[in-house]
Amino acid sequence: MRKALTVLSILVISATAAAGAAAADRTANGLVYRYYAPYGYRFQPLLSFGRLNRLVSDHNAPAARRLAAALLARGARRGDALVWEYDFSFGGGPSRWQSGFTQAVAAQALARAGVLLRDPSLESAADAAFRALPHGLLLHVEGGLWIREYGFTQHVILNAQLQSVLALESYASIAQTPASRRVAAAVERAARILLPRFDLGCWGRYQLGGVAADAHYEAYHVELLRRLAASHDEPIWRKTYASWSRCLNTGG
Repeated sequence: MRKALTVLSILVISATAAAGAAAADRTANGLVYRYYAPYGYRFQPLLSFGRLNRLVSDHNAPAARRLAAALLARGARRGDALVWEYDFSFGGGPSRWQSGFTQAVAAQALARAGVLLRDPSLESAADAAFRALPHGLLLHVEGGLWIREYGFTQHVILNAQLQSVLALESYASIAQTPASRRVAAAVERAARILLPRFDLGCWGRYQLGGVAADAHYEAYHVELLRRLAASHDEPIWRKTYASWSRCLNTGG
């Protein structure tokens, strides 16, 4: 299952090409499609929201507006929540499924786009994306919350959690609601408490109880740890970043 599941865990805030996975094709409005055998090119929500984040960072308002509109058109209402589904099966999962990782990055990207474009409707959509998380996309672990990267599994995956900490803290800084701050803090707390159980000495596991991450995912871990160490005072972020980056740079 792990090999199949790794297709979603991609560094969504920096360059999509860094993932080294199948080539992506983009439509004129910016939505990202990725090739998945045997289904062909399928809409990739996580990469699409990662692209929206990059457009916002680049202050590319026209492109951000087009992509945000296209993403809203692809969203599905589930009560008071707005979700983006994957419409293909893999790893024994259902033909349609949701990702807590995607919803966290969606909340961040839409909120940031709303600020850039001065569009309150996008900030409202960000809130609706965030509201999907309690509906089956969070795991309660070690006094905190863990993002379910794949809504049809119970896997405790490190890269999705670390990226989601950053995404949810970014979203909460804009939303300024008690719920957003509470969930962001609970996700960060779970990541901090469980991080030692991913530590193999100077390398990290891909998922809790699993084998060592491959070099690509370890590089992803190290970059996320660098960002967490820069924005948090807890020593474990700096300590783990220093250890894992040293081993990554020396080949383990």
